Amino acid sequence: MSSTDRPSWLPPLPPPHRGRPLIILGWLLVGGSFIYIFVMSYLGGTHTLYTLVPLALGLFCLVVGLLRRNEGR
Repeated sequence: MSSTDRPSWLPPLPPPHRGRPLIILGWLLVGGSFIYIFVMSYLGGTHTLYTLVPLALGLFCLVVGLLRRNEGR
């Protein structure tokens, strides 16, 4: 029996990076939205409410990713 084997009566270990892909996707969407908003404001372009869709999706992904990360604690 090696040191990495676990006894059968112990519960399985959770995956080490649970929620990380959602957190990264959320940060990319939120960051991209803010960059787009700042560039369009600087250039004098108009904003529509469709700009808020990726921002809302990014915030949703961040929240879900953080909740998954802390699920087993």
